[in-house]
Parts: sequence; structure tokens; C-alpha cells
Amino acid sequence: MGGLKEANQFTQIPWVRRQFIEKLSIDPYPGTLNLQIHDLDSLRAYQDLKKREGIEIVPEDPSFCRARCYPVLIHQRLRGAIVLPLVEHYPENKVELIASQKIQTSLSLKEGDEIEIEVLLYPSFSQ
Repeated sequence: MGGLKEANQFTQIPWVRRQFIEKLSIDPYPGTLNLQIHDLDSLRAYQDLKKREGIEIVPEDPSFCRARCYPVLIHQRLRGAIVLPLVEHYPENKVELIASQKIQTSLSLKEGDEIEIEVLLYPSFSQ
């Protein structure tokens, strides 16, 4: 569940935060929860998800990358989103989650816990 601690600043950049609120209805808690996928079935499902359009976060600053988001339900109770930075060499098995509250605390998660994520795909999903 560790990370580089860069997402804390990223999620609070005004244009990023505004797009999360407008496009996902999520005022993000500072930072993301970083996950690693270890099992093959989950990795295949994630690869399939990444082929879908998703909801795009468009940078106002050309030094930033685009990102694609997918609304999710975490542990059947916390609404959030997968944030996929569209950069070369992004790890195939890395998943970053945002939510309006600190995910680890809200769900009493600790390092090594498995996390259930339900992707919410529906007709009005693409924007």
C-alpha cells in the first residue's frame, strides 16, 4: 500500500481537484491509496478495464500527464475511483484509488490486506 507520496500534492492541485469533483463527484482526500495486483485473474481484469475509455482528467499545465478514471465501490461501501496516469512505463500491476476520505482509515486497512473493488460501469460512464 506504499507509494511515492507524490499523489498527496497531485490530488490537491486546484484544476485536478476541480475535475475530480466535476467529473466524478469526488472531492478527493489528499493522496491516493496505492495497490499492487498479485493474482493473474485480477491482473487480466485490470488490463481489460484499462482498454475502456474511462473519465479523462485533462491537464491545464502541459508539464502534467493525462489520467483516466474509473468509478468504483471499495469493500461494497466506499465510493471512489481508480486513477490511471497515462504515462509510459507505468507499472502494469499498480492501482491508485481516490475517495473523499482516507481509504485506509475508513476501512480499517493495514499493509497486506486484500481489497475488494467493484468497477461501476454504466451507460453514462464516458464523458
